[in-house]
Amino acid sequence: MDRARLTSLLTAERSRHHELHPGSLRQFARADHLFTGVPMTWMANWPGGFPLALAEARGARVTDVDRLTYVDFALGDTGAMAGHSPDPVVAAIRRRVETLGGITAMLPSDDAEWVANELSRRFGLPPSGITEFVGIFGGPA
Repeated sequence: MDRARLTSLLTAERSRHHELHPGSLRQFARADHLFTGVPMTWMANWPGGFPLALAEARGARVTDVDRLTYVDFALGDTGAMAGHSPDPVVAAIRRRVETLGGITAMLPSDDAEWVANELSRRFGLPPSGITEFVGIFGGPA
């Protein structure tokens, strides 16, 4: 393995990353209230030296602050289930926040039971297999 060649290639790729993503670099550089400048520590090891900064995400696509759009093959956490900001989820959250309120009440509701029942049905879980997250935004759109 030619380590000098690998170092040269990595340096070239990092330079290109800096050229393509000046907005992400600026955001990273001014993030002095985040440990290592990122919200999750694994992001500090981004191959380009800093992570892309998100501007928006819809469906399976993300757009960075430099207005470059990517197909998001990672689809972290909940994005993997339905994509980023699907319309029915946006509508349900908007209804809860704007009309019904109580997004931090942490109390049982008909919506929480509906969501728990639906998750049990879809994933074959026993009735007791659904936990805390259901009560936050739960319910049909």
